[in-house]
Amino acid sequence: WLMLIDARDTVFQLDPFTSLPRRTNINDEGLLYLYAENANATSISFSESNRRWIKKGYGQDTVNAWANHTVICSGSTMGEQIALDSYLRAMVAEHDEKLIRMRGMDQGYHNYLYYSGKLAETKGIDNIVVWPQGKGIINNLAAMRTKPLKEWGIYDPQSKLVLNWDGTESAVVHQWDRDEELNTMLKKRQTSMKREFISKLKR
Repeated sequence: WLMLIDARDTVFQLDPFTSLPRRTNINDEGLLYLYAENANATSISFSESNRRWIKKGYGQDTVNAWANHTVICSGSTMGEQIALDSYLRAMVAEHDEKLIRMRGMDQGYHNYLYYSGKLAETKGIDNIVVWPQGKGIINNLAAMRTKPLKEWGIYDPQSKLVLNWDGTESAVVHQWDRDEELNTMLKKRQTSMKREFISKLKR
């Protein structure tokens, strides 16, 4: 298994690879995991950025058709090696076909490939699982910035952990810097770790 994740705004709370299915009969196709944003907080039509990306690449009719579809985050993807390789090739092919120079357009391609069914037809991928926010290995938080995460009930200030909806610890927390309390806590932790590392180097 491999993971594609935005490095800047991601923190690991647990080993994300321990609970994955390990298949021994993989031949020419593999399993791909995609991770959604919170469906109650946003959608393709509700999000100005996602609406703009889809419209730019595929037109207003596509935006209208997928208006209530959940946004799938392009900054967090996992898969068996052959499936992830096939996904990346599909993303590159989509970009080469459209040649759109727009910041964040990879998410437009990402959502189009899934919702159009094009990704499911890609050679090398035999199954795609889209994990709802807070129910998979990677927990995407950006769409939930409308109120503090502790009010959503998925951040515990005492343990300083981000949680899934069932109360278990999220293995991978993505987009942590959108929440003020979590952002402050983790930046303090980063500063402390840097100081400790520098101190050890000087010994």
